[in-house]
Amino acid sequence: MIDTRLPPNTTARTATGAMLALLTLGWIGGTIALFLAAFDPTFCFEDCRITEQESLHSDRLLVASVGCAVVLPLAAVFLCAVTRRWVAAVAFIVVGVLPGITYGLTFGVGAVRDIHRIQLRHPAPLPSGYCPCYSGGGCHCPGG
Repeated sequence: MIDTRLPPNTTARTATGAMLALLTLGWIGGTIALFLAAFDPTFCFEDCRITEQESLHSDRLLVASVGCAVVLPLAAVFLCAVTRRWVAAVAFIVVGVLPGITYGLTFGVGAVRDIHRIQLRHPAPLPSGYCPCYSGGGCHCPGG
């Protein structure tokens, strides 16, 4: 049987270690930054009213935060599995993937539901040149 593991001091092993460090920094930093940016409009102290556009933007940032919290640890687990770093893979699953899924179920599901609710309230505009006709027999065409 051929041993396909990389020796400890190879350039490829160092490069994958650097990639794991970047994935970890992106995972933690990106999740926190996007989470704080999502709740930025709600940090007001006096008689604040959040518009629907601000709410939609916050919900989208929250969904991006959930994506960052789940996808980057999964990518790290995949990289650990490819390079046969089994202890690191288990650590990323326990410390990153499982809490990320919990975070997604806690915050992401509600944010997606809010985005869907807001988008249902405002239907997409009609295509250019489209003339909607009504049951009374009249048609309303843009431009005349």
